Amino acid sequence: MDSIVPEIKSKLNIVDVVGSYLRLTKAGAYWKACCPFHNEKTPSFTVNEERQAFHCFGCGKGGDIFSFIEEIEGIEFREALKLLAERAGIEVPAYRKSSVFEQDGVELPDRTKEILELSTKFFEKQLWEGEGAKSALPYLRKRGLSDESIHTFRIGYSLPGWRHMHDFLVSRGYRPEELERAGLVIAKEGRSDHYDRFRDRIMFPISDVVGRIIGYSARVAPGSDETQAKYINTPETPVYHKGRVLYGLYQAKQAIKNEGVSVLVEGQMDVIACHQAGIVNVIAASGTALTGEQLDILKRYGREIRLFFDMDGAGQTAAWKSALLALGKELSVSVVLLPEGKDAADAALEDAEALRGAVIAAVPVAKYFLDKAVSSNDVSMPDGKRTVAEGYAPLLVAMTNRIDRDYWRRELADAIGVEERSLLSSLQAAETEARANSSETVNSPTVSSGNRMFRTRTDILRDRILGLLLLDPNLRSDERLKESVGETLSKDPLYSIIHDSSVSDPFSMTDDEETKRRVAGLLFDTEGLFAGDTKEEDTASRKESVFSEMIIQLKEESKKEELQGIVKAVGVARAAGDRALEKELLGRFTELSKEN
Repeated sequence: MDSIVPEIKSKLNIVDVVGSYLRLTKAGAYWKACCPFHNEKTPSFTVNEERQAFHCFGCGKGGDIFSFIEEIEGIEFREALKLLAERAGIEVPAYRKSSVFEQDGVELPDRTKEILELSTKFFEKQLWEGEGAKSALPYLRKRGLSDESIHTFRIGYSLPGWRHMHDFLVSRGYRPEELERAGLVIAKEGRSDHYDRFRDRIMFPISDVVGRIIGYSARVAPGSDETQAKYINTPETPVYHKGRVLYGLYQAKQAIKNEGVSVLVEGQMDVIACHQAGIVNVIAASGTALTGEQLDILKRYGREIRLFFDMDGAGQTAAWKSALLALGKELSVSVVLLPEGKDAADAALEDAEALRGAVIAAVPVAKYFLDKAVSSNDVSMPDGKRTVAEGYAPLLVAMTNRIDRDYWRRELADAIGVEERSLLSSLQAAETEARANSSETVNSPTVSSGNRMFRTRTDILRDRILGLLLLDPNLRSDERLKESVGETLSKDPLYSIIHDSSVSDPFSMTDDEETKRRVAGLLFDTEGLFAGDTKEEDTASRKESVFSEMIIQLKEESKKEELQGIVKAVGVARAAGDRALEKELLGRFTELSKEN
């Protein structure tokens, strides 16, 4: 497996790979384009043919052909490897980690996706030629789905018996344990016998981003036992993780890329009906509330999301939670409005043109929920003002863009007739609650200081210095690194690698692929600072000048952060009544403020 990566790289030129997704233009030694990973009008996405690497100066993403395909297609490394190997005409050898599993201590081939493809064909056959043709197929047609749509989304039907799928697949040579691993059968408690998980249901296959079936959402068939759950889904399996799956993404991803917009609906029928109406950039969460991982996938294709949920209580709650999560991911969010009582599927089938107009005219989510809150409360009275402010505050807190947040804070104040400063307590309470309740906000890489989209000034300066150290080995022994900013730099693992390395080639310092990708990105950034220099001596002089300036700025920024930390600590000590600690902290603040 290690040898196939360089073989693929030797056969594929990154300019050709990236150029198959983006329109690249030559710019000196580089190729440039508008970045596909964030919205921009001026190209800052750069491809270096000599290094066979890409980097965006705007959002900071960078790497080789593998990381580009992972990002642009929303897939993991293994899938990117397969895709690029196929493009290069190279056969991928067996991969032990995902190609085998253990049963009673014995290694067996993991044929999960192979089994799911065969089971999908079985379900399709039962819908068109078996018992499903009597009731399930007429039901789908009655709901307005065309035969073409049913074929496109590979809808099928599971027979009502207990072992039809089990017996069919076992007869094809698959073991019951493999079927259980794929989520198709259930083992009887205390026994080795198995029975079908899906019985007498309309089957909606769920695929990954490259179109392979990984699971199902199954709706109870018309005329079946109404006491059972309306929908059941594939359980978590080695290939199906509901928090990472979006129904219809395989069919919608190109349209989302082209438009930069994804439309999120509630269910499978909504997705299919919208596609049938010509609205192709539509997807749905699969058996779960919207997750941060799903939004991270959508961001790779477009930076705007339009929520198209039912107008009932459950739909509005889902829209509110989805909006908070999406705003936290720095997505542009809006709401598609329909007359109350209509869902996306009904609207798509009744008047496709009107639906397309509604999607285009989606209302910014901040305006939608502000109007809704104001119309539901008497804002002429203090209680009404307070209710609206407290209810709306979490949406403001979720906004990562300061301009947006300031604008909608003013709108809120005007809407309820108060001064902006009167909203402070509501915002502080919402911010405290958000920090306490959202483990994802704490753990998500999209808000960590290491993420290029949310870097602090210290992060940027640290990266500039690390890039200079990679570019010029002579700077690595500079005493100012230890005297001024050694502690700040040492927080970054890459600094230790650079500092301890005796080699000058940045890519020989480590064997870790992720670190190499980061090195490539830092070099891209740093080389860009000197792109206009025509003489080597000019570059050498400017390196020293930029390095000195970065050292000074990082020292100042580190001092500022420490002072801010002391101010917060003083507030905590004061609230706790710890006068001794408060005095000590104030003394440290004064001392640090006087330092040059």
